Amino acid sequence: MTLPPDETPTQRNPTWVGSASVPAGGTRRRRQWDDTLDLPAEPETRQEPAAPHVVYVPVPTPTHPRGGYGPYGPPRYGPPPAPRRRRSRWPWVLLFIFALCAGCCGGSYAWARPYWVQYPASVDTQATVPGFTRVDDASAHKQAQELQQSLTSDHLDEQGFTVVYQDAASRQQRVVVFGATRFITDPARDLDASMRKLGTRIQISDVREVDPGTFGGEQRCASSRMDGRSATVCGWSDHGVIAIAVFVGKNLQQAATATQNLRGSIVRRD
Repeated sequence: MTLPPDETPTQRNPTWVGSASVPAGGTRRRRQWDDTLDLPAEPETRQEPAAPHVVYVPVPTPTHPRGGYGPYGPPRYGPPPAPRRRRSRWPWVLLFIFALCAGCCGGSYAWARPYWVQYPASVDTQATVPGFTRVDDASAHKQAQELQQSLTSDHLDEQGFTVVYQDAASRQQRVVVFGATRFITDPARDLDASMRKLGTRIQISDVREVDPGTFGGEQRCASSRMDGRSATVCGWSDHGVIAIAVFVGKNLQQAATATQNLRGSIVRRD
């Protein structure tokens, strides 16, 4: 090997130039560790990179615009605080349920009370009525039975009744009373229907609603004429009894008061 004239062996890197023997077994045999060729090592010219220069910049603590440490407060150290115990809502829930039950029970009682107070009922036609005397007149009873048929023909009655009275102070003022006992779901509807039916038999006009008083239910009074004389028709109805009374010779106010008197005397609550 011949070196160029301007280069010396010390100026060049020692590099292997030449050839090496091929290991036995051919080129297809896998290389083993024993087949490693003894090559000269290169000088260590690689240098480790210098560590990067780290600059620490202080980060300010976030603060709220109005002062303080913001919505989350100052930084906390140590274990987290115990979770806040939620207030129990069971007392309010129980109070609401109690009020709801009381309202339902109270409403049910107010709705059902008239039914079990007024039904069942019966009528005692032999009872004494203050201010009136019972009359046994065949023609008057026949007239009362005809009027009573117009009242009860479309209903399943439990007890029908007719009775005739006369005023204790004046025998010319008679009262024809007729009606029936039965279970009535709508007293106002049945009483209005009965007054209309009665109007097909006798003259009735100017029907008015009247206060039934302490007995409850419904009461109606109207002007009428019977046997050529002026009269007043008053009827009452509740959940157990429906009845109509024809007062001959009495005005509406007198007849309304007498109707409550009759009702309280002859009706019995079973």
